[in-house]
Amino acid sequence: MASVRLSSSSATPVYQQIVEQIRYLIEAGQLETGERLPSARLLAENLRVNRNTVAKAYSRLRDMQLIASNGAAGTVVKAKAAPDLNGAQRDQVRELLAEPVRAAVELGLAPDEIGHIAVNLALQAGSDQLHPVFVECNEERATAFAEELTARLGVTVRPSLIAELDEQAADCDVLVTTFFHLAEVRRWVRGSGRHIETVAVVVSPHIQTLMRIATLPRAARVGVHYSTEHQAEQVRDWLVDAGSKHVSVIPFQEAEIPAGLDVLVVPAEHPELGDGAAEGTQVIEFGGVLDEGSVRMLGEVLGELRQRSLAPGPSGRGRSASESLVRGS
Repeated sequence: MASVRLSSSSATPVYQQIVEQIRYLIEAGQLETGERLPSARLLAENLRVNRNTVAKAYSRLRDMQLIASNGAAGTVVKAKAAPDLNGAQRDQVRELLAEPVRAAVELGLAPDEIGHIAVNLALQAGSDQLHPVFVECNEERATAFAEELTARLGVTVRPSLIAELDEQAADCDVLVTTFFHLAEVRRWVRGSGRHIETVAVVVSPHIQTLMRIATLPRAARVGVHYSTEHQAEQVRDWLVDAGSKHVSVIPFQEAEIPAGLDVLVVPAEHPELGDGAAEGTQVIEFGGVLDEGSVRMLGEVLGELRQRSLAPGPSGRGRSASESLVRGS
């Protein structure tokens, strides 16, 4: 009988290892619909992990609609196993995977690492079922961040301005934005009457921007010149928090930039906004980058949504395996 085996050397979080293995048992037909799973406490004791870790895994499985809490009956399998492949199909899959797996072993990868990579590749294969949209108030920033996320996460992320959400988000199931625009995007979602996952990411100043800002005298007269007032105010507030004493926003509509500035801050995507600076004024292009932790978190959210979309349907059959979860091998 199969059981959950955890690897302390795996880069996969423990709770995710539990999720993937229980999901496999359901899809392989080794856990039947309605079958009772061990309690979080019992499974945690058997696996020698924190109870909250198992509780988190069970929560993910409930989100994927694979299991459900059934009152006094405890936690039970909700979804039935996916239909089994026939013998010929299984042989074909083994033949396709045999050589890549052998090559991975020769490179020194452990079996659990190979399995984790295979799971991620399978999930990415379903990425065309997701339609994430990155929302910003600036077209260049929206496009740049959408392209970066597309390259890093393996799923096409479309850009959209807030004012264009009605058109651009017609078929989307995930909206990604910055914390500055989160409330506004959530209001749009509520008004749309649709259930759309909304994720906020952190955009941090680029290291080069930080280094240049850090060298400014506290008494320097700083102007902020952006094409949108909202972004200009955000940058102004950030500069004040960083220690600058004299910061003012220069309205985009003004034809001339004041001559008395020591520093003019403009967006990196619009360096031409600094063309009118007086001689002797230092122009700093303020560039932002996506926070690494936010990108990882977004990847996890998209992975969970892919898993939900690939969750088995209500057909299939299997043999009992819930006891094996707490027996070990």
